[in-house]
Order: sequence, then structure tokens, then C-alpha cells
Amino acid sequence: MSTGKSRLLMCAAAAALSGGLMAASTAQAQPTALPAVEQSSGHTTAQAASGNYTYLEFKKGSNPQNSRLYFVYVQGANPDHPHIHTLGSWRAGSGNGSKNTCASNVGWLPNGNYAIKKYYPHHNGGPHGVNGIAWYIGDHRCHSGHWRTDLFIHSEMLPSGKAGNSEPYRWDGNSDYKSNGCIKLKPSDIRALRNLQASYPNPHKLVVH
Repeated sequence: MSTGKSRLLMCAAAAALSGGLMAASTAQAQPTALPAVEQSSGHTTAQAASGNYTYLEFKKGSNPQNSRLYFVYVQGANPDHPHIHTLGSWRAGSGNGSKNTCASNVGWLPNGNYAIKKYYPHHNGGPHGVNGIAWYIGDHRCHSGHWRTDLFIHSEMLPSGKAGNSEPYRWDGNSDYKSNGCIKLKPSDIRALRNLQASYPNPHKLVVH
């Protein structure tokens, strides 16, 4: 966010405050094929039984505040020849501008595969935490072995999903893509991601590269 404004410094405090946890764009990237993963019981058993699954992919751009998050659907009835579809693509940020993946609360996320541990439709992280629609992706080591902890995919909103009256729970523009390392979407885009998830198997994996 712009200088002088209260930035959403929420990643490190969010998990403790919440009990330890928490269409498609014209700009398309070639998605990364992943092995099939267990599907959520909240979606149709037919899709899971057929080998269909989804995952999220965060593709870093030259600007940490102008990267992309993709929702990818894999039809895996034939695992040797899966059909891969990118169903959603949104601008996303990670970090406050630094590309140092080992800098806690500063740099963008380290590359690698993350387990999506929990989806929250109304996360309540308290007055300085992650609120609203959120996915908890846990902790991850950077290349030096340092742990980046309490990571989320989130936006700026109240637990109800409505906009707050002021920062850090009101989206004011592109400067709000800054975060403490979490992946951050604008409110309308995180709602679009939530709506896609409601129609497909829940994603259980995030790929960052």
C-alpha cells in the first residue's frame, strides 16, 4: 500500500488469532500438471472417482504485486493423457515488493508445492489478522531452510465479506496487492475464486513458481 497508510500486516499474526489455522483472464500461462489428489467430500463423488481434481497455481511476474493466480481443473480419467483447463486467472500480489523469499513478512513466497490446509468462507483473524474469504496454506521453507509461516490466500475485507470503513479491510487500489508474503487478491477476484471452487472439487494444492 502507499506510504503513510496502514498496510495489511496480517500473515504472521493470523494463525495465532484464529486458533492456529485459518471468467478466465486473457493472460493465460501453461499450467503445471500435478498428480491426482484426494477430493473434498463436499463435492460430487463422481468427479473424484473419475480422477478429476483442481489445484491453484501462482505464477510470479517481474513485479511481485503483479503476478497471477490460476484455478486449474484436470480431467484425469486417463492419467496418461489428462485434459488440463485453466478456468480462472487473476492478478495477485505476494510480499511488499521484495523478491527475497527468505525475508519473513517482506518477501514473496518461496517456490514449491504447498498443501492447501483449510478454506475459510468467513475467517476471523481479529483486528490485525486475515479476515473474510481465505485459504490457509501453512508454512514453507525457503532455499536457506528458513521457515515462512502462517501463510494465506486472502483479500482485504471484514469476516462477513463486506468492505471495512478503512484500512486494512477496505480495498483502495493496486497498492493493496502488497502483503507480508501471503498471496493477495482484490475482493471481487477472491469471490470469483470462491465461486469456481463451489462448482468443482476443492483444490488441495498450490504450486508457486
